[in-house]
This record gives sequence, C-alpha cells and structure tokens, in this order.
Amino acid sequence: MKIVLNIGPGDISSIGDALDVVMLDHEALASVPEEFMTPEVCLAAVRNNGGTLKHVPKKFITPELCLAAVQGLGEALEYVPEALKTAELCLAAVRNSSFLGTGALLYVPEALKTAELCLAAVQSWSFAALRYVPEAFKTAELCLAAVQSWSFAALRYVPEAFKTAEVCLAAVQKDGSALEYVPEELKTPELCLAAVQNNGWALEDVPEAFKTAELCLAAVQKNGEALRYVPEALKTAELCLAAVQNDGKALKVVPEEFKTAELCLVAVQNEDRALEYVPEELKTPELCLAAVQNGGRALQYVPEKLKTPELCLAAVQNGGGALQYVPEALKTAELCLAAVQKDGWALWYVPEALKTAELCLAAVRDSRDSRDSRDSFALEYVPEALKTAELCLAAVQKDGRALWYVPEALDTEELYFAAVQNKREALRYVPNARKTAELCLAAVQNNGLALEYVPEALKTAELCLAAVQGQGYALLYVPEALKTAELCLAAVQHEGWSLRFVPEALKTEELCLVAVQNYGEALRYVPAALKTAELRLAAAQNKDAAPR
Repeated sequence: MKIVLNIGPGDISSIGDALDVVMLDHEALASVPEEFMTPEVCLAAVRNNGGTLKHVPKKFITPELCLAAVQGLGEALEYVPEALKTAELCLAAVRNSSFLGTGALLYVPEALKTAELCLAAVQSWSFAALRYVPEAFKTAELCLAAVQSWSFAALRYVPEAFKTAEVCLAAVQKDGSALEYVPEELKTPELCLAAVQNNGWALEDVPEAFKTAELCLAAVQKNGEALRYVPEALKTAELCLAAVQNDGKALKVVPEEFKTAELCLVAVQNEDRALEYVPEELKTPELCLAAVQNGGRALQYVPEKLKTPELCLAAVQNGGGALQYVPEALKTAELCLAAVQKDGWALWYVPEALKTAELCLAAVRDSRDSRDSRDSFALEYVPEALKTAELCLAAVQKDGRALWYVPEALDTEELYFAAVQNKREALRYVPNARKTAELCLAAVQNNGLALEYVPEALKTAELCLAAVQGQGYALLYVPEALKTAELCLAAVQHEGWSLRFVPEALKTEELCLVAVQNYGEALRYVPAALKTAELRLAAAQNKDAAPR
C-alpha cells in the first residue's frame, strides 16, 4: 500500500494498513474500521501522539496503554478513565506535560495530588502547572521552585503573599518576560535591569520612571526590536544603531530621521529581511546586493527595476527559494541550476520547460544540510516521467524522508535500506508488510528513535537494546515487557533524560545516579526515597549539562 493523506475507512483493508496509517497520522485512528482496530494498532497510535487515547475504544484501554499515552503527552491524562488513574500514572503524566499545554495536573484527581506530585508538576515543561496546585500545597518553597523551572509564566500563578523580592528576582532572571507579573511595588531599577538583560522585550513592562538610557540600551542589545518600547526622547542614533546591530528587523521601528544609508546597511547585513523597512530612496544596487548576499529571500523587497541577472544569481546562490521572486524573463537554465543546487526544494519554482534529468538530479542532491525538513521536498516536484531508480536512490540517500515521494513501482529493498540508514523517519514510510528484522535493525542502528516505527511484532530484546544504546530516549518506544534493568541502564548511560521512561520498579539508586551524572535535571524523575545527598550532589554538579 502507498500511504496517502486524508485517510478514510476505505483506504484501510488490513491490520498492516491500519498500523501504517496511525504511525503516519495519529488522528487516522478515528478512521480505522472496527475489524482492524487491535490493541497493537491503538498502542502504535498513542505512541505517535498520546492525545489519540481519546479515539481508543474502551475495551482496549489498559493501564499499559494509558502509561504509553501519558509518557508521550502528559495531557492525555484527560482521556484516562478515573478508575485507571493511579499515583504512578499521574506522576508520569505531570512529568511529561507539554510546554504550551494546560499541564496534566489539571486532570489529576484531587485525592492524588500530593506535595511531591505538585512539585514534579511545577518543575515540568508546563508553564501553567502552578495554576492547578491546591492552595494547601502552595508554599514559598514550591513557588520558588516553579519560577526557577522552565515555567516562564509561573509567576502569574504565585499567590500575592509569596511574591517576594527573592521570588520575583528569580523569576525575571529565568525569563525577563515574568516582569509582567511582578507587583508594581516590587519593581526596582535593579530588578527591571535584570529582566531586560534576560529578555529585552521586558522593557514593555518597565515603569516609565525606570527607563533610563542605560536600561534601554541593555534592552535593545538583548532584543533589538525592544526599541519600540523606548521613549521617543531616549531614541538616539547610537541607540538605534545598537538595536539594528542586534536585530536588523528593528529598522522597522527606527524613526525616519535616523534611517541613514550607513544604518540601513548595518541592518541588512545583520538581517536580510530588514530591506523591507529601508526607504525606497535608499535602496541602491549596492545596498540590495548586500541584502541578498546575506539572504536570498531579501530579493522580494528589491525594486523590480534593480533586479538584474547578476543580482538574482547572487540571491539564489544564498537561498534557492529566492527563485520565486525572480522575474520569469530572468529564469535561465543556469540560474535555476544554481537555485536547486543551493536548495533542492526550489525546484518548485523552476518552469516545467527547464526541468531536465540533470537539473532534477542536482535538486535531489542539493547542498543544504540534510537536517533541513524541506530537503525531502525536491523529489515531490520532479515530473513523474523523470523519476528513475537512480534519481530516487540519490534522493533518499540525501534525505530518507524522500521515500514518501517515490513511486510504488520503484520501491525496492535497496531503496528502503538507503532511506532508513539516512533518516529515522524513513522507516515510517515503509509499509509494515515490507518491514523486516534486518531493515528495522539498520534503522535503529542509524538512529535509535526509529524504534517508534518498528512493528511491535519485530521489537525484540536485541533490537530494543541496539536502539537505546544509540538513543537513550528510544526507551519511550520499548514495550514494558522488554524493559529490563540492563536495558534501562543502557538507556540512561547514553541519555540521562530517559530516566523518565524507566518503570518505577526498576529505578535503583545506582541507575538513578548514572542518570543524573549524565544530566542533572533527571533528578526530577528520581523517586523521593532515592534522593540521597550523594545523588543530589551529582545532579547539582551536572545541572547545566545538555540532555544526552
């Protein structure tokens, strides 16, 4: 089966089809016919996105399925039956709350809200968690922990009684935008300076009386566009220059009297799109060339009369997508080749008459870093008549995700291997019927997170071990039955953060120590009983380590 978008029941004719579509689009679970709805299909769907739990038939909702759902998206706790909400499940949910979501704490039964669980919640990704903490558990210590976490707006939910100078300073030092929620009587010049030094946009909430030349300079040096909140009397040529040196787009709010040729040149050299805010009379061939040499997309702001073959070539050489702003009369074979060599997806803007086998091959082999999500798009714009085995192989070797656009007639085992060895997501586009143990092993050896797309029947202890040894985070996709002490240790040795997916029963002092030695923030997933002085010290020593 070749997977298509806008899945309907008629597109699914087997359990294999169902597995294919839910791994590609979790919402497709709602379209799976009853006869193909199995526990395995439901598990694959919630592992793709925990929120899919809302579409799972009640007869398939088990503690294991619910755990998999909340481990992927804490807010999936909303769809967990009350009878299955346990202390352990709720703890896993609040620890995996999404950044901009409501936070799983909202869906935790009041009877299960403990001080420990509330602390885990406010230390999670969710900025709103403190909002749902019962008043009885809101202490000075918990509120301080909340504002010191990643919760950028936590101060908003701190009771006024706990908004002290210390808490407010900690909040703005973590994220200056928290200044919005600092009581006016606690705003001091020092606190406001700390806020704008962290986030220049905080200048909006600085009292006018505290806006000095020094403070405004600190703000625009951090975020150039904060210039919009600088009092007119304090806007000087020097301040405007500092603003555009930080962010060329600040030119948008520079007073017209300060827009000089020199300042505009600094702006476009910092940010190519600043050309949009350059007065037409100051747009010279030299200035426009400087802009497109910084970023080809600036070509859209170049006056038509200044678009020459040389300027357009400079633009596409610095951003193939700039081809969309090149006048049709100037689109030549040479110029189009330069564009697709820079960015293969620019093939979209190449006139059909200029699409040749050579040009299309150059497009799928473009020079852009293959981590760019648009790389796989080039093959989409290759005419079907020009899609050959050689070209498709080159495409998936450049970006495995291009497998999506390979005609079914050209799907081969060689092509599949080339794709999964390039990008983990490529395994997602291989029909389940064509997935073999060897192919899946090659995929997880390239990137352990490819385990997400391995059919449950092919997940063996050996395969899962290979996955977590490459990417500890792959533990998320390991079936509970295969999570052993040895496998979990291998996961946290590679990536301390993966401790969040280790079953509570397997969390030992030794394993937790290894995790926090890799990544101090993993301490939040250590059971309270195991938080020894030694372990806390190890976490503190590695609190700034990057997740790995």
